[in-house]
Amino acid sequence: MLINGVHAAQWLRDRRQSLVDRVLSGLAQPGSGQPDADLPWIVGYNLDLFVRFLEGPEDRPVTEDDAADLVASAARRAGEGQPVENLMRDYQVGFDAVWRAVLEEVGEADAAGLLRLTARTHAHLLAVTTLVLRGYHHEAARLSIGERDARYAVYAALVAGEDPATAAGWAGLTLTDHYLVLSLQLSGSPITDRDDRPLVTRHRRANTIQRVLAEHTDGEVLVVIGDPTATALVPVRSVAAADAARAFPGLRQLVEVLDVDLHVGAALVALADIPAAVTQCADICELAVATRRPPGVYHLEDVLVEYQLTRPGPALQLLLDRLSPLDRHPDWEETLRVYLRNRCDRRLTAAELHLHPNSVDYRLSRLAEACGFDATDPAQRALAHTAMCVRDVAAHRAGRRA
Repeated sequence: MLINGVHAAQWLRDRRQSLVDRVLSGLAQPGSGQPDADLPWIVGYNLDLFVRFLEGPEDRPVTEDDAADLVASAARRAGEGQPVENLMRDYQVGFDAVWRAVLEEVGEADAAGLLRLTARTHAHLLAVTTLVLRGYHHEAARLSIGERDARYAVYAALVAGEDPATAAGWAGLTLTDHYLVLSLQLSGSPITDRDDRPLVTRHRRANTIQRVLAEHTDGEVLVVIGDPTATALVPVRSVAAADAARAFPGLRQLVEVLDVDLHVGAALVALADIPAAVTQCADICELAVATRRPPGVYHLEDVLVEYQLTRPGPALQLLLDRLSPLDRHPDWEETLRVYLRNRCDRRLTAAELHLHPNSVDYRLSRLAEACGFDATDPAQRALAHTAMCVRDVAAHRAGRRA
């Protein structure tokens, strides 16, 4: 490994300062502000480490003890919030600057040695970047866990109705007077050719939810995601518009960009009303999914009747019992569902089910005998609608538990 007849390690050692200056010049970016005071020392340290690597046996790996200061420097950069891509760029640019200096002086007689030096350079770069990335991510993970725990403490306090001020101070968050409370339900099969990677799909969805919501607010969005469900608290600075919740553009974008169906229960509330709103939005979202409404954003006024009809009480079980015969006759259930959706028009119902109208009448009459109410009687249609709504919600909850 000769450069103009001099061993590469000695050649690098003899030109140490000029190479450090060359690397620093390559790393300098216009408008980057005050340079890192430790950078010259780190560049020199890395160059010295490379020289020792060239002087040692080819099969001796670079260890974390060898690169301890490089690892510590990477951890410091993680603590300062510097992007990891900047770290990787610096190492690539630094080694490229040294390599170009070598190419400027290498002679034709050194071609064979240059090939060996190339292999050693790539091996060293791989080893060093692996170690510094590990150091960076260890520190980033430590900070992320602390930040995540602090943010979750704020979320937990808000949802529990406790005073969030202390937790917000620890997390460095500024609370607002009003929040858009969201309950999200992701359903359906993802539109992807890689269904064998469910964990990647889940992480991608979670990242999309956090990113899109954060892009449309100037505050800190608090999100807890447990695919296929999620709860989000979105700070709202101004509530001057009565339809502020409906106008939030992040929800419309979420519905568009996610690769699965998305139902959202939403409510804009004051800080103190968040606990009740979280429960209410979850119920709204559940109703939208259970009653087979199309994907979209739903507010209480969109499901007023269904919401009130499904509140807990002794009548719920009686209504479920009324429709228990449908367990044995799914065709009756589908007929009743389509009949109610088509505003009790037997001809529209028959057309949708590809039946003769008389077949629709027959099924509804058998259902009336078995369940004790006649959906064709205008006075009893409210009972039929209520019973079906309760049955849908019960089936949805049973499926979720399963």
